[in-house]
Amino acid sequence: MLRYSLFLLGVILALPILAVMAVAFGLPITISGIGYLFGGALAAAGLILFPWMDRNSIRLTIIGVLVLAFVAIVRLILARQDLNPHIRMIVLPQDKGTRWINTLVDEQDSLIVREALFHLIGGDSPQEHDGISSALHSDYSEMRLTQLVFSSPFLSTYLNLQRANHFDAVIIGPEINQPPEFALVFLHGYMGNVTAQCWEIAQAVKNFGAMTVCPSTSWRGDWWQPQGQAILQATFESLRGRGIQKFYLGGFSNGGISIGHLASQLKNEKELGGLILIDGFDNGVGIRELGLPVLILEGLQDQRIAPELARQAAAEIGHLGTYVEMTGDHFLIMKQPRLVQNAIANWLERQESDR
Repeated sequence: MLRYSLFLLGVILALPILAVMAVAFGLPITISGIGYLFGGALAAAGLILFPWMDRNSIRLTIIGVLVLAFVAIVRLILARQDLNPHIRMIVLPQDKGTRWINTLVDEQDSLIVREALFHLIGGDSPQEHDGISSALHSDYSEMRLTQLVFSSPFLSTYLNLQRANHFDAVIIGPEINQPPEFALVFLHGYMGNVTAQCWEIAQAVKNFGAMTVCPSTSWRGDWWQPQGQAILQATFESLRGRGIQKFYLGGFSNGGISIGHLASQLKNEKELGGLILIDGFDNGVGIRELGLPVLILEGLQDQRIAPELARQAAAEIGHLGTYVEMTGDHFLIMKQPRLVQNAIANWLERQESDR
């Protein structure tokens, strides 16, 4: 009975491993990702062969488990070696180190494979899928020039661990060694927080001596819900505790839509210096009533948020808004990072020069 129970367990484990291997074939997967797949395949194969090979199959499973453990330990060690990381992830409001599980899987692997699976079930269009894996590979390659191993909120988010009293926040500090001039709080959209997206946004403000903070809520990016609102308030309070007296608030997709939903609550945030909306717009009239300068970025090929909606929001916001259209689809930040960064940097330069 034990033999066939282990055989069944091996089959159950092998099915998702084979599915991921099939999807990942030809994609830019990291060495640690290959190691995990190899170790998982060995462990599953050993269990499947147990009814016929006994001891040899046990050895095969043990080798597979050791490979998995080795990859995980190496990643944890490499993450701890950098005593002054440029890309950090902490838990707020406790302001302590992130959960260890957030370092186990490389975000490049999780995001690229997740997008490929998402495309297979019709989650994104052929246009959105086209070039996304190569763009992501390029983004992560640039990040690794700064830091080899970094944490990601991916696992915590999909395990439903983001809570108002215990949530992950990606923090990317200024390159200059002095207190930040201001902070840019950036809200993620649907499918959760992404360290690489936060890093790309941070490149737009690095020359201003600013800190970029990207908090995490549920994978839906519904910041207008009570939990999302509480997480945003806790993020603001953490920045105030660090002595930062000026914030800019930005959001992508659902993150930008959320800012419109939260316009009435944001009236109480005296430190807010401006808003940045990227491929996500709602309640232009409410945003206008905040009296803040607003940067609106829209991809002309965006199939999720039509350019007409962006233009309508820009018209409602009026003279306070700076509207920029650029070539690209909904995933502008990852596919066209330089265009996005230049637009944000130019706008911020005007806001900071007017102080």
